[in-house]
Amino acid sequence: MPGYVTDRAAELLNRHAKAVNGASVLLLGVTYKRDIADQRESPARPLARKLLARGAHVSYHDPFVPAWQVDGQPIPRTENLEAALATADLVILLQAHSSYDPALLSRVSRLLLDTRGVIPAAPHVEAL
Repeated sequence: MPGYVTDRAAELLNRHAKAVNGASVLLLGVTYKRDIADQRESPARPLARKLLARGAHVSYHDPFVPAWQVDGQPIPRTENLEAALATADLVILLQAHSSYDPALLSRVSRLLLDTRGVIPAAPHVEAL
């Protein structure tokens, strides 16, 4: 699934005249399940690895994960979610934690890929 999501992210960016290489990508929810801190078997790490390999600038937000690494490389954590949503070229919702307000995510994000099917439909939102 991480490969599929990476390809969909690249297609979505391309349709909006942006390449993955150099794009800022914000990952929301890097845990395995909703509202827990367990990261074991989460698809977030392989997805981040693939995005980084394509030249994306990856950051993350997760209320349960204060620090996160991919292959020993620390991934920047955003503290100000609303500001990060507004500035990221692409936001990818990986885990729909209850603290994430779907309406806010849709309203503030420039481009959003929803892997959980919880964001209201909009021209800048694509669901898997």
